Amino acid sequence: TSIMPTPSLSHLGFARGVAVPRGRHRGTFGRFARPRRVPFTVEAYAHDGSSAARRLREILDEPGCVSMPGVHDALSAKLIARSGRFECAFMSGYGVAASRLGDPDVGLATLGDMVDAGKSICRAAGDMPVVGDGDTGFGGVANVRRTVFEYHAAGFAAVSIEDQVFPKRCAYGKGVRVVPRRDAVARLAAALSARDEIRAKGGDILVIARTDSRMATNPEIEDNFKEAILRCFEFKQLGADAVWAEGPRSGAEMEAFNVAMEGTRTILAQVERPGVEMLSPGRCAELGYDVALCGLTLLSASAAAIERAARVMGRGDQDHPTSKQLAAVMESGAGLLMPFDDLYDAVGFNEHYDLEDAFDGDKFACAEDPGAAECAADFGADDDSVEPEPEPEPEPE
Repeated sequence: TSIMPTPSLSHLGFARGVAVPRGRHRGTFGRFARPRRVPFTVEAYAHDGSSAARRLREILDEPGCVSMPGVHDALSAKLIARSGRFECAFMSGYGVAASRLGDPDVGLATLGDMVDAGKSICRAAGDMPVVGDGDTGFGGVANVRRTVFEYHAAGFAAVSIEDQVFPKRCAYGKGVRVVPRRDAVARLAAALSARDEIRAKGGDILVIARTDSRMATNPEIEDNFKEAILRCFEFKQLGADAVWAEGPRSGAEMEAFNVAMEGTRTILAQVERPGVEMLSPGRCAELGYDVALCGLTLLSASAAAIERAARVMGRGDQDHPTSKQLAAVMESGAGLLMPFDDLYDAVGFNEHYDLEDAFDGDKFACAEDPGAAECAADFGADDDSVEPEPEPEPEPE
């Protein structure tokens, strides 16, 4: 088997062997998909996540790239575990927001929502380790630490923490912004301190550091890909158990990213969208990844199946949807996945954008408007820019 040539990072200002030291985690750069293990059995839930973390670490440290499907509720987790085809799963924040709240992934799902869903998902998954989407940690550094503690108690093997501003939104949504790099590092440091406290007491959980800077719209970021590498390199140096840069644009970027992250575990997240080629675990392994995550595939398939069944069920009494008819629809395989834009709209992103537009702060900035006096008068507000009426002079005695 030929070994892939190691890509250069010189165009990003990295000097080989100096700014990007080689690590111990990988030997050969190109890696291949691993064979499937013996199927997992769904058993009684009896752990806090520590044993799951140890199993996940063993899985990630094997040669090759593991396939990690995204689950959104207990049933999807149970079915994935029972299939015997997967070694681990990922609880998607996008999926939980859509399935539990019927809302888009724009920061509306709270820590309580995620932990409550996670308890059911981890229980239903049995011995299959589940990674929990920890979003931004739901607030400041104290909130980040609490998130790690709560996810561990819920049964998660690992938690991912990202660097978006709070409230966050789906990385493929409009207006994605990330916090400054120093704040991203501080946020991760808080998560790792909680992880280390858990381990000091005999427990275990992995912390996955994610950056969305490749997709960010921050005007101060001049080179988004370089920023993603710099952030993940900081995360790696700080001690993250795995790193994840969302949204690489090409195979060249993926290769360059994995060269820079040599010595730590890496994750590639993929979403079925127009014009995007989905890569197999084998191809992801060749590029250097340890995990191939497909976060929305099951949610999209579920939504498409519900719509398809609803069309058959809604035909009326004269054409009642018998089990035979439903089976024929399901077996046809037509429209297995809902188009990404349809899923995007179905969970409410477009409605949310309308809401944001309706309550845009610019619509309420009366004092900054040329017609501030009329605006203030309409709202009955006191404003320095509105000249007060002169007080009547006192009558002579």
